Amino acid sequence: MPKRIAILGGPRCGKTTLIQQLYVDMKIQDLNVGVATEYSTDYLRDKGMIENIAEQYGIYLGQLHLEESLNDFDYAITDYATFVPYIYGRFMLGDKKRTTKEIEILKDLYVLALRDLPKYDHIFFVPREFGYAKDGVRWQDEEVAQAVDKAILSFLDAENVKYTTITGSTKERAEKILNLVGINNDINLDMAK
Repeated sequence: MPKRIAILGGPRCGKTTLIQQLYVDMKIQDLNVGVATEYSTDYLRDKGMIENIAEQYGIYLGQLHLEESLNDFDYAITDYATFVPYIYGRFMLGDKKRTTKEIEILKDLYVLALRDLPKYDHIFFVPREFGYAKDGVRWQDEEVAQAVDKAILSFLDAENVKYTTITGSTKERAEKILNLVGINNDINLDMAK
């Protein structure tokens, strides 16, 4: 099984750009690495706005499929994680009165989130440092994107999930992650021999 690295943050905070940088940096070091990009972005592009919580279950299954396709790699990087649909599901429902069906779906997503959390060896949160530009796919504005950031952090903290916040330019973030994962350290030790 690969060492799994999840890069988290709300929409348009630089997650995909960061995993692209990590992928290049790791391939240059001849590491066997695979990448699973955020399934929900393709879903939104192909099917339009997510309108109900049941669609979050479909997002979960799509992300799970993408991540499972990386099982033969030594390293698997994602800019989403299979537990994120639960966070978005809660966020979508907000404070409104929930139907029995919505409650049951949310409970299912929660159980899946808790089941999947331990499979990630490293979880990194990417704060919003570069501003917000709409991309024509996502529906969120900057205020909603910041609320999603808070919802992600709230979930991680509430579930006692070990994560590291990574700041700086994309290159600096990638270098920090590689060091924390132990990849740059391994390469430097090999070169010293």
